[in-house]
Amino acid sequence: MMDNLVLQVLYKNILTCPNCGATQPVKMLALEVRSVYQCNACKKIIQAHANECCIYCEYGEVKCPSEQVKWN
Repeated sequence: MMDNLVLQVLYKNILTCPNCGATQPVKMLALEVRSVYQCNACKKIIQAHANECCIYCEYGEVKCPSEQVKWN
């Protein structure tokens, strides 16, 4: 029933480096769409592929806040 739908957007995420496999906790901002990040472990610059919204959607445990809202 739609009246009981609870929307909870998650702002904490854990990114996994595709190069070395290291994980990195991050805090996402509500309207942030980030396409690059630097791994704290191997220092490689990681970019999201063209078919992904951002690095959170591609390398994170959860989608970015704007994508989370789309799925709810």
